[in-house]
Amino acid sequence: MPTPYISSSHKNPSRKSCEQTIKRILTREFEEYGENHHFKQASDFMIYFESLHPASPSLTKQVQRAVSSLNLPRDENGYFMINKTAEQYKAERELAKLLSDSQLVNLEEYTPLLIKAEAWKRSHMIHLLEHCDEIQNLCSAITESNNGIILYTMSPEKLLSYLSDFLPIELDESQTYDEIHKNTSN
Repeated sequence: MPTPYISSSHKNPSRKSCEQTIKRILTREFEEYGENHHFKQASDFMIYFESLHPASPSLTKQVQRAVSSLNLPRDENGYFMINKTAEQYKAERELAKLLSDSQLVNLEEYTPLLIKAEAWKRSHMIHLLEHCDEIQNLCSAITESNNGIILYTMSPEKLLSYLSDFLPIELDESQTYDEIHKNTSN
């Protein structure tokens, strides 16, 4: 018995073609809903592919190969994610785990003070500052910058007074904080 002729439009798509179609479907899903709530496995895409190509085991295998080769990450509910790579999702999950016990602090209310220092001694200075009880009480954050060390404090006057024992800062009781800040930033 002769096999019926199937036009080229009914042949199974290539794996690459299936990958592109799956990406388009997931991208559209993400654009419309902000996340994927429909596609967890290769069989979830079969309705679309079977509407264009005759259902067959080879079509199913081709779609499964395409899903496998895309190596899409899955969210916590098992749905495919198109907007991130597996590495990005893994990094986000790791960051979320590390941040779970952390606290976010808005530094707008803090005053940044810069200690200008050469690059070769900044790391050691930061180490010493971080282990100084008085600095720990006065500073909320200490960070290295391209030309020194930045200290974030709620008590700039007290910090400047403490640091004046170590830095060549002339503190005059009649000076205001703004004047001291101006002198130390020059």
